[in-house]
Amino acid sequence: MSQPIADVELPALDGRSSLGFLAALGLLNVLSWLEQYPVRLSFSDEHGTAVIHSTLQSLDEIVAKLEAFVETSAKDSALVGLDPRFPPHPGTGADPLRRPRDEYRQLAAQISKIDSVAGSMWLPHLVTDMAVDEKGRADNTPFAAPSGKQNWRSFFSNPLSAVRNNPAYICEALSGWRRVKGVTGEYLDHHVINSSADDPEGKSAERGVPGATWLATMALPLLRLTGDGSNASATLWHQFGRRSFITWPLWRQPLGVRAVQALIEHPSLSPWPADGELAVSSAAFGPLGVFAVYGAERQRISGRNFAGVLAPVSMRVERRRRDARSARGGSTARAEVLAG
Repeated sequence: MSQPIADVELPALDGRSSLGFLAALGLLNVLSWLEQYPVRLSFSDEHGTAVIHSTLQSLDEIVAKLEAFVETSAKDSALVGLDPRFPPHPGTGADPLRRPRDEYRQLAAQISKIDSVAGSMWLPHLVTDMAVDEKGRADNTPFAAPSGKQNWRSFFSNPLSAVRNNPAYICEALSGWRRVKGVTGEYLDHHVINSSADDPEGKSAERGVPGATWLATMALPLLRLTGDGSNASATLWHQFGRRSFITWPLWRQPLGVRAVQALIEHPSLSPWPADGELAVSSAAFGPLGVFAVYGAERQRISGRNFAGVLAPVSMRVERRRRDARSARGGSTARAEVLAG
């Protein structure tokens, strides 16, 4: 007997925000691992919120599935279902995953021996030897913005520890966000930064959404990481001049994991610089089922030395397609508009 499919809208996963969209991808990814029957994702064209299509009949059932998943994790693990030794614990030096480029293959072999899934499904989406940082190390995906002593271990372990210690955060991630003081949110949304003027106690603090952050970190295996030999790039990211942007679509038809990956990498949805903004053509919206495109870029924080937080940027939707010059990257003058 076939299982009934329910369409469950998740009011807190607003796809118009970078964190909401990434958390929706992470939720799709996790549920696809756990469910026997297909799980699909769409977005409400009225509210912009994520909708899960599966045999799970309600938000409560989805929450229960996620809570049971988290409960299976060992207390010293950073990623549910993986060997607790991945990502490696940092020593006195730099992040163990940040190796010189010529040592990356050796690192990959070591990780695969520890955990084959970590070596095949996770490591290639976190660090790549197809790009290097200023120290000649294999570079991070642009989805990471380490600040201070943050590393890949803490990127995953902090959100997981938060939801493990307080399962209510999982329900809040889907039903209604509550920001928690001292949570960095891995800097995936700009609202995490609160000045003293925003704080009831008059103190500057970071306030993140633990459950949504944990789900967003679970999206990384869906986001391909590559590079041009010098600079890293990943699914959804686009670089113009010295500025990098993330752009993403919202769609109305239910799509599974593989279909979502194909859609979010579709070249027709790639933006181009236009008069100081990002522009995208709506010519492919109808055939792809897309009804909106949003964008964000890293916003640096005064007095802080890290890539910054993801803050929204204006997206111009045009009916025309890109001309040939834009498709090749645009003219130098147009690129300089966004060079900063």
